Amino acid sequence: MNTFDGLTFRGFAGKSDFAKMAKLLQDIAIADQADFWTTPEDIERDYQHLVNSNPATDMCMVENSQGDLAAYTRVGWELDDEGKQVFGFPFNIHPDWRTPELHRHLLQWVEQHCAEIIKTTSPAGKPVLRAMLRNVEKEHVFQAALEAECFQSVRFMNRMARDLNEPIEIPSMPAGLEIRPVPETHQRVLLSALDEAFRDHWGHAPIPENAYEQWTSNPHFNPSLWQVAWDGEEIAAGILNFVDKEANQQFKVNRGWTDPIFTRRPWRKRGLAHALLMHSLKMFKEMGMTEAMLGVDTQNPNGAFDLYEKCGFRSVMRSVIYEKNLVASH
Repeated sequence: MNTFDGLTFRGFAGKSDFAKMAKLLQDIAIADQADFWTTPEDIERDYQHLVNSNPATDMCMVENSQGDLAAYTRVGWELDDEGKQVFGFPFNIHPDWRTPELHRHLLQWVEQHCAEIIKTTSPAGKPVLRAMLRNVEKEHVFQAALEAECFQSVRFMNRMARDLNEPIEIPSMPAGLEIRPVPETHQRVLLSALDEAFRDHWGHAPIPENAYEQWTSNPHFNPSLWQVAWDGEEIAAGILNFVDKEANQQFKVNRGWTDPIFTRRPWRKRGLAHALLMHSLKMFKEMGMTEAMLGVDTQNPNGAFDLYEKCGFRSVMRSVIYEKNLVASH
C-alpha cells in the first residue's frame, strides 16, 4: 500500500467494495447533479459481465482515513472495428478530493497499467487510451490533468433534453413500414440489428457475446417501451426507450430516455428515426413524464444532431472524448 496526501491506494477487495463504490458514485451524482443513480446491486450485476477487465488486477482503489472511497478506477479494453486496442476506464473521484495531483496520479497509474497489459496481448492495431470528459463546464481539473498528460480531444458529444410540455407532432410512418412490439424470440435479432447499424458510428466495437445476458438483466430493460419499425419480418430501425426509476426518484424528475436510436442502412433517409422519436415522446408524455433525454455524437455523419434539434431537443451538457497513443513498457 502507498499513501498520498492522507490517502491509501490498494487493489479491489471483492464484493465488500461494491457498497463503497456505489456510495462514491452516489456522492458524485448528487454533487454534479448527474442523471444517473448507481446501487451496489447495479455494480455487482455489471461486474459479472466484464470482458477484458479483471477487477482483481485491473483496479486502483483510493481510501481516505475513514475507510471511505475517495476515488477508484478500473482498466478494460476492446478491439474496435479498425483493429485498435482501445483502453477505457471509469474515472471516479469524490468532489472533496478533486485535486490536480490525484487526477494526474491516477491517470499515470492507468497508463502504466495499460502498458503492462499491452505486453500480454496481441492486438492487430495500435493501442490507445480513451477517456470521457463528461461535463466540459464543470470538470476543469480533470480536463487540465488530461491535457497535462498529453491526451488530445478527438470527439464531441452532447446530452440533449426535450420538454414534453411542448407540442409533439407525429409524422406518418414511411410506406410499407409499421411499429410493432419485439417478441422475446426476436430480442437477440434486435441486438444484432443495433450492432449492425452502429458499425457506421465512430469508435464502434462489436458487441461482445455476453452482451445479451447483461442487457436483459439490467433493471432498465423494458421491451414494452421500445419503438421498433418493421419492414415485413425485418427490423428496420428502433429506439430502445427506458426509464431510470432510481434516478428519477432521487433527483425528483419524471424523465424518459430515448436512447439508443438506430436505423439500419437500407432504411436510412426515409424519416424513420424522426417518426419513432416523436412516437416515443408521445408515449412518455402519456406515461406522465415531463422530459425526454438522449446522448448524441455531434459529429455523427448521418445528421443525428440536427434531427434531434428538429424534434425539439436542446443541448444541456457538452462532453469530450480524449485519446492518447500508448506504447508497451519494457
